[in-house]
Amino acid sequence: MNERKEQPAPAERRPAVAAGIRLPPAQEAYDRYTLHATRCWACRDIDRSCLTGTELHRAWRELAENALDRLAGEAPPHRQ
Repeated sequence: MNERKEQPAPAERRPAVAAGIRLPPAQEAYDRYTLHATRCWACRDIDRSCLTGTELHRAWRELAENALDRLAGEAPPHRQ
């Protein structure tokens, strides 16, 4: 009666976000970068590089720096 049953592994899911809600551009870029980097063998290997991962990282950093500049009042709002 007290037998332990193996629990199935939880399905890998992205965090739930309310329908119709978009994250700020910097957060969306970070999401794209981390989703790629955690699944790409080249990105996970310290001795290798991946062009896609590098481009995603650069795009995220640029958007994050622009957002920080806008918060500091040093740049006009970025339009998409």
